[in-house]
Amino acid sequence: MIIETIKMRHSTRKFLPYGLSSEERERLVDFFEVIPTLHSLRLKWALKDLNKGSSAIYAPCTNKPNCLVEYGFQGEIIVLEVTKMGFGSCWNAGIREAGSPAGIIIGKEDQGKVSINDILTGMGRRKELRALIDGPVPEDERLLQILESCRLAPSSMNRQPWRFSVLEGDLYIWTKANMIGGGHWLDLGIVLSHAYITALEFFKNVSIEKAAGDRYRVIMK
Repeated sequence: MIIETIKMRHSTRKFLPYGLSSEERERLVDFFEVIPTLHSLRLKWALKDLNKGSSAIYAPCTNKPNCLVEYGFQGEIIVLEVTKMGFGSCWNAGIREAGSPAGIIIGKEDQGKVSINDILTGMGRRKELRALIDGPVPEDERLLQILESCRLAPSSMNRQPWRFSVLEGDLYIWTKANMIGGGHWLDLGIVLSHAYITALEFFKNVSIEKAAGDRYRVIMK
């Protein structure tokens, strides 16, 4: 199940010297072409080698909220595919290739090394689900699994700015706009991707649409 991949995924900041094989590159490039979209905006993802054996994935994107949410949505789906391939990954706002708002660094993880960023962000610890839900916690086990996958989503500096509510079987997701530079829009796209791909394991038809304000509604049938 995808929840297992989500639990495996964590931000990697130390990489071993490793170059992607031609087969690994081809798999990623092919995957770029079939990523689901949120706003029917297909981003042009690219792969670039970095120093010290890691690589960066990025795509051009405007600074408009719709594009930033889409970037987070598609990018995190790539991250989870990379995790399935056995690679570590990390979102990095310092990589701004070709007009991208952030890059995704991938490579073989150098395990056992702790970075300053790990310490500052609490080693990736997540808030309790109850603290993130507006209203009662649903009893439906499927919804609980989807919410758990959302809770485990990465965010800038591990701020976890999202909030959730469940109304008549639909899941509503939004973020608190407390970040300079629109980073919360990327975070919103990331958490929406976790909701979407996890919901597909429990429901035949899953769609996401804009709701009132800056909220998104995940419809599951």
